[in-house]
Formats: sequence, C-alpha cells, structure tokens
Amino acid sequence: MPALPFSPEPAACSSVCNMRLYSLLYVPLLVIMVGCGKPMVVHAVTESSLDPIADVRVYRHRFGFFNFFPGTKFVETGPDGRAEVSVGSANTNLTMLRAGFEPVIFGVFETPSVAIAPDVGGYDHVVMFKDIKSAPDNEYQVQLRPVRREPIKLTVLDSATNAPISNAEVFGATFLYLPQPGLEADWGFPPLQVAKTDASGKVTIDQISGFRNSITIRLVGYQNAVIAFDGRTITGPRAIDVPFRKLQSKQIDFLVIDAKTKAPVPGAEVRLGESRDGLPPNPNGWTKVVGVDGRTGPMPVADMSPFLISVTSSNYQEWRGAPVWRALTAGQTKKLELQRK
Repeated sequence: MPALPFSPEPAACSSVCNMRLYSLLYVPLLVIMVGCGKPMVVHAVTESSLDPIADVRVYRHRFGFFNFFPGTKFVETGPDGRAEVSVGSANTNLTMLRAGFEPVIFGVFETPSVAIAPDVGGYDHVVMFKDIKSAPDNEYQVQLRPVRREPIKLTVLDSATNAPISNAEVFGATFLYLPQPGLEADWGFPPLQVAKTDASGKVTIDQISGFRNSITIRLVGYQNAVIAFDGRTITGPRAIDVPFRKLQSKQIDFLVIDAKTKAPVPGAEVRLGESRDGLPPNPNGWTKVVGVDGRTGPMPVADMSPFLISVTSSNYQEWRGAPVWRALTAGQTKKLELQRK
C-alpha cells in the first residue's frame, strides 16, 4: 500500500498561511466535479511505531460554488485504524482529526497542480482520483503525529514610547478553515487560550503544532494586534516583541433613518468594532440601541482597523459599512440609511 508520510518544509508564516487558505478554499472551485465516486480506505497509524489509531474522525468535504467549508458528518476509524470513505472524481478533502494528534488534510484531485502540492499548497497528502485502485489496493496509510506545544513569549510595548503594556488580554486560537473559535469546536481542537500581560508587558502562551494559530492582543485604547502562523512551521520556543498602537477617538452621534422616507428608525441597533471571529467583544467597540429619534447620542469612535459599523433593525436589511475615520468630524451627526426588506 502507498505510504504517505508527513514532511513539512519551513516557510514564512504569513505566506504559508495565505497559500494554505487560498488553496483550501479557492483552487478547488476552479475544477468541476464529474464522474462517479470511488471507495478508498485510510489507515491511521502513529508516526513513531505505526500502531493503529482508533476513533479518528474523517470529515469528507466536496468543494463546490455553494459549499466552501466542511460539514458536520464524519466516519470514524475502527480499532484497526481503518475507515472507508467514498470520494468523488475531484475536489474532495478528507480532514482527519483526533484529540491529541495533529490534524491531517488529505486532498483528492483530478489533475496535478503546483497549487495543490502537499505541504506547499496546504495539504498534508494529495492523490489523483485516477490513481485510486480497486480493493484491496485502495488503502492509504496516514501517519499521525502527536500535537506539540511550544511556548511563545510576547512582550507588548507601546509603539510610540516603547513602554510595556500591562493587563492586555491575549487570546490564542487554533483552527483549520474558519478563523472563528467555537465553530469548529466539535472537532476536538485545543481550547481557546486566555491570558493577560504582566507589569512588564510579558505573557507566555502555547504554540500548537499542526493547526493554524492566531494570537489576538486587546486592550481598551489600543489597536488590536494579531499574530498568525501555521503550526506546521513551529520549530521550538520563541520570543516576539509586539508593538501596540494607541488609538485616537472622536465623539460621533449616529442617526439611523429609513433610506426612502428619511424618517428615524427607532430601536435600531448600531454596533462598532464587531469582529466575527468568535472571540469576546472588542473592548474598543460598543453596541447602542437608538431612541425614538433614531439617534445613538454622542459615542466614542476610535480609529480602529478594520473600522466597521453595522446596523440592524426588524423589517430592514442589515447595513454594514466602513466609513473613512479621517473624514469624520468630532461632534458631527453621521446618518446611516437602512433599506426595507
């Protein structure tokens, strides 16, 4: 049977993450699925001793124009470490997960491409559909390695004064496809890490091997800092200085009106700085329900990046926009127009 060992190559964190996300989400969309499926058997074993691994979840994900991310259905490997999965002629991902082990993404494609090559393209293993043989020669050995945790020491400093920033919140998240902790929680990912910087601006959390890692640092009055890297590139402990930019703020009164009648929309909810990343609310953002006059009243508006405002109200379409912060004048009234459903 063909053995498919995992052999990562070191690369720049940002470029690897970007290439991996691009190949996982967009490259398969260029290929149209044709033909019938074939059964294939994945045999999960430990990397060190080739012992079978039971209870490995295998999620099958067939890409399409309306199917970007994996679903919730899966099969599990038995006591012998084997599971049979039917794969299509193209655009099939097998995501293999078991708590305590690094995840494996197994891609099945119709034609070879540099963009979907193992490791470089974001896949741990790639096979061509035409190369999948009939039983009993349709088995592929997949070696899983244990998750490693390596410390990363962060020193958070004011970008203007270089003074240490204490009491900043630090969140360490892991994911594969969706950068939203909680949406893939049933996959057995390591839990969200939460910590705070000490008086010297230092904090230590774990780098998690095998997953995409995202570290977010937040504090009232400062721009969020985000450190993203591919866990497959982790080589050992490391230390990073993190510059933290102090925010500027203006008082703005938002007025929510009907786009057609120009009448106020009472009860509309205005949100600033909403980040749909699964983390707790941004401390520099806020949510305000307008009064009968459609106004929020003067609210602090910081020059956050991204600078996003959203408005919701029953019977109206949600409004989401990114006004130019520099174009706002302190004390002004900013109109937000809603379209009826």
